[in-house]
Amino acid sequence: MADESDRQGRFIELLASHQGRLFTFLYAHVLNMADAEDLYQQVALVLWAKFDQFVPGTDFGAWAIRVADLTIKNFLRGKRRSKVFFSDEVMQRIVDHQAAVPPERVAARSEALQGCLQRLPAADRELVEQCYGGEAKIKDVASTLGRSAGAIYTSLCRIRQALLACIERAMTSEAK
Repeated sequence: MADESDRQGRFIELLASHQGRLFTFLYAHVLNMADAEDLYQQVALVLWAKFDQFVPGTDFGAWAIRVADLTIKNFLRGKRRSKVFFSDEVMQRIVDHQAAVPPERVAARSEALQGCLQRLPAADRELVEQCYGGEAKIKDVASTLGRSAGAIYTSLCRIRQALLACIERAMTSEAK
């Protein structure tokens, strides 16, 4: 029992002394505080599970970074599966198209969007702010509102269509 207590104490001491370095490493790779915090928890669990493999007297920080690197790679691989990524050619075409749009047109569309957002019903505007204004996940917003994630996605789709129609009307009337 004392050995287990000593083992836990050594682990906690080593983890605490390398916490800043480890968290900085994680954050630098994902650039998202919530993801970095989740990854830190995952890495800490893996480190504890594999603590018997750590050789006392070696660099715990370097060992933890290697474990973190593998955890990050798995995390990013999962992210790639869950999102659509475009090829370099498609991305270049998007960049070329955006570069060809005159800055005045971009500014006019942005101004039209701001006006259209203000004209949305308060509940729709609030939903847009909750879903797009921060780092909240749709499922968390849905839970907070007592709705399903599917219902939130459906509402957002309807709102985006309404905003697009509003922007197009504003741009058309401005061109006249």
